[in-house]
Amino acid sequence: MLQLLFIPMYSIYVAIFLLLIFRGDFFSMTGIEKRHLAFFFLLKNLGGLALTAVYTFYYTDPTKADIYRYFTDSKIISSLLFTHPAAWLKVMFSLNPLDADTCRYLQDTLYVSHPGTDIITSNTLLIKVISVLNYFSFYNIYLNSLLLNCITFAALVLLFKALIPYFGNFPQILYCPLFLLPSVVFWSSGLLKEALLFIGIALYLSPWLSDRKKSLPQRLIISSAGFLIVGLTKVYVAAVLFVCSVFLPVRTENPAKSKLAIRFIVGAGFCLSCWFYFSHNPVCGLIADKRNEFVALSIAEHSKSALDTTMIAADCNHLVGLIPEALLNALLRPFVWERGNPLQLLFAIENLILLLSMAGLLLFYFKKPESDKAWLALFCFAFAVLNYLSIGITVPVLGAIVHYRVIAMPFLLLSVLLMTDTDKLKLHFTGLYSHEVLK
Repeated sequence: MLQLLFIPMYSIYVAIFLLLIFRGDFFSMTGIEKRHLAFFFLLKNLGGLALTAVYTFYYTDPTKADIYRYFTDSKIISSLLFTHPAAWLKVMFSLNPLDADTCRYLQDTLYVSHPGTDIITSNTLLIKVISVLNYFSFYNIYLNSLLLNCITFAALVLLFKALIPYFGNFPQILYCPLFLLPSVVFWSSGLLKEALLFIGIALYLSPWLSDRKKSLPQRLIISSAGFLIVGLTKVYVAAVLFVCSVFLPVRTENPAKSKLAIRFIVGAGFCLSCWFYFSHNPVCGLIADKRNEFVALSIAEHSKSALDTTMIAADCNHLVGLIPEALLNALLRPFVWERGNPLQLLFAIENLILLLSMAGLLLFYFKKPESDKAWLALFCFAFAVLNYLSIGITVPVLGAIVHYRVIAMPFLLLSVLLMTDTDKLKLHFTGLYSHEVLK
């Protein structure tokens, strides 16, 4: 019976969030029309509906579809609140391994009760978030996607606001990397980990990039919360985010000292983390295991988009040798002439257009960035390339690459836009460009 309420409830939630966009101060920005933000929100929800439909009607086996496996586990956890509230509290908030008595309530879950040894990525936080959303969605997967989209969209707007000062008189150019890339709209708009990653990254970056005079404790609390979300979702993304933070510009009342302090803290923290991590974990072995896991899965599923079906040894030298091919695969493939399903072809065309567009911007509109803008461009470029590299090494399957690289794509485009003469670009595309401007 509750499922019959799906359409009216969906409409009510959409209407409420649209009202917040048009009436809320949070969405008020100089030069940015709220109707644009409303359109991007609706577009994101259309992406969420499309993603859920693909996993429902194209990948018809729910036991192999990620969003349905997360959803199934979340319903088991949600039900504990009404039958065994003490166990629910332990499952939701315990930072230690669950005791045997609590684990017995999770024996039917696919992920929560079987975490394994995979520290590269984790599904647990996403499942817990969906478990909370279930109470507001009446256990409807489409409403869950909508509610998560509301949070993700608000986080992207927060990042948008933090980036505006770096784009002068043309902040609208930020629409492209944050709201209009088809892959990002599609893969980050459903019950997948990419939604949480964008939320965490936005929370981590915005306190340091924003020109608002937040106190240091406020910045640290917000940034730490974002970093924790990323770390609990995908460890390697958190590691890349932390390493690249050495390039972050910091907007404070005393930027010179703040930047020096940040670079020292990040450098010292990175050295200490590397010592601790490498002395306690066989990192190359974990990376090789993750790659072999994808290879085994692609063989079992007879994947047509597998790039490599060879198991590799846990050898660091071998992994280093994979770097050139990994970057090529993650950055450029799939090529438009490669056979694959219709979705793969669409993403191949999108990626080709994106790469050609960035090349055109650098060729015709290049402008050397200065000061904070240069540091931010360096951060975005390093963050994108290291993520592309991580994905290329661990994921030798094209179907998965087009999914996972959506975290890197906006930042690669951002790095190019930060090296673009946006004033010249704006004049050109608004029809005001003239020979006089060229002088």
